[in-house]
Amino acid sequence: MLGALSMVRGKLVIACMAACLCMTASAQDGSYYKWTDANGTVHFSATPPPGHKAEALRMDGQAAAQAAPAPPLPPAQPTDALEKAQDAYRERSCEAARSDLQLLQQDRMVVSGDSPDAATKLDAEQRNQAKLRAKQRVSQFCKAGDKP
Repeated sequence: MLGALSMVRGKLVIACMAACLCMTASAQDGSYYKWTDANGTVHFSATPPPGHKAEALRMDGQAAAQAAPAPPLPPAQPTDALEKAQDAYRERSCEAARSDLQLLQQDRMVVSGDSPDAATKLDAEQRNQAKLRAKQRVSQFCKAGDKP
């Protein structure tokens, strides 16, 4: 009785091992690609990389011919929501730059610093540098027809 059970168990183990080997062989069948990126790192994948030349490899150890690079992806087109967000950002940045420039052009004391305890008064050179940066931001974010 014990011998028959052991024999059935042995056949079952052998059948499972054979099935696993067949599945492993079929999973490894096919082409894989090898390429080197700009940093010199070698990569392997089941699909060729977009925009890179890759060497097609077979799992049996024989290298296939050079694979053509995948076509480059088309440039992303900005969506309406993205354009609206960018316009809103430019408008807020323009308003802030104009406000800063207007404040710096007045003959009032200006301080810099994140907290009142660490704030320091701007001297004439620092004020001129801040005005220059504010004018640059106005020209960067405000439309050409608008006044600074």
